[in-house]
Amino acid sequence: MGTYNLSRGIEASIIDYITERLVAGGWTGINVEKSFRRVYDQPLPCICVRCGVTEHEKVEIGANSTTRTPQLLIDIFAENDGQRLDLKDFLIDELKGGMTYYTYVISGGSVQSKTEDGRITVLTISDDPLNFDIDKNVLEVHDRYRHLLTFGISLGKVEL
Repeated sequence: MGTYNLSRGIEASIIDYITERLVAGGWTGINVEKSFRRVYDQPLPCICVRCGVTEHEKVEIGANSTTRTPQLLIDIFAENDGQRLDLKDFLIDELKGGMTYYTYVISGGSVQSKTEDGRITVLTISDDPLNFDIDKNVLEVHDRYRHLLTFGISLGKVEL
């Protein structure tokens, strides 16, 4: 058995949280994926969660300890502009307060268990509708009503 590394743990924790909050919020039929490529094989609406650029800052001079500030990217693939706006506002409201970080134990590619191991804190939020500057009818259906949310997050942990 193994465990997810920190980046995969962040993605999995956020996917679990978004999935839970969508159900609690009455949203149905929304796929939450971690693979951008898999989104195009799914019916709309769909949400893709992934870690982007991560900054590692030294904790103190002369030491190898760092703190990590990952960039969390959430792509929303909606059926129309209204749904796009509703989903992005819902996700911002649900995520801005942070969420639990879990350590995942895996075996044979499947999650066997998860254990609470801290908190993901949201530091910044960027809210960007994607505009490809061409007629939406020319775009692939998944790209017509896309929105990108970018979060700066922190686990508040020192990595040795």
